[in-house]
Amino acid sequence: MQERLEDIEIKYLYLQKTVDELSSVVIEQQKEIRELRHLVTLLGRKLKDVSAMPPFDPDEKPPHY
Repeated sequence: MQERLEDIEIKYLYLQKTVDELSSVVIEQQKEIRELRHLVTLLGRKLKDVSAMPPFDPDEKPPHY
């Protein structure tokens, strides 16, 4: 009976360690997701600004000519 209880305790400690490690991974992934969302928002704004610009005419001479 004692050996069985020790096995259960060992398995519990292993599972607790695994849960703690997974929790750390989830926290890091959440930080990365926030950062990526921010970057996507910035890129969306830049794309909107660029698409609002007049089209580029390759035959047009720059104003300094």
